[in-house]
Amino acid sequence: MNSSKFNISLTESEWQVILNSLSNTIFNEELTDEARKSAKELFLKLQKHLGI
Repeated sequence: MNSSKFNISLTESEWQVILNSLSNTIFNEELTDEARKSAKELFLKLQKHLGI
């Protein structure tokens, strides 16, 4: 797994779009449980990091 970090400068509204998309992915019943779990973990990580 690549653990390099990226410094991405996005506006709050752009981050909100990303979080909204991840949220929609988490609840998509057509995805595998593993894909949903990965999306949820990423969502929570970003949400915590961004303080949103």
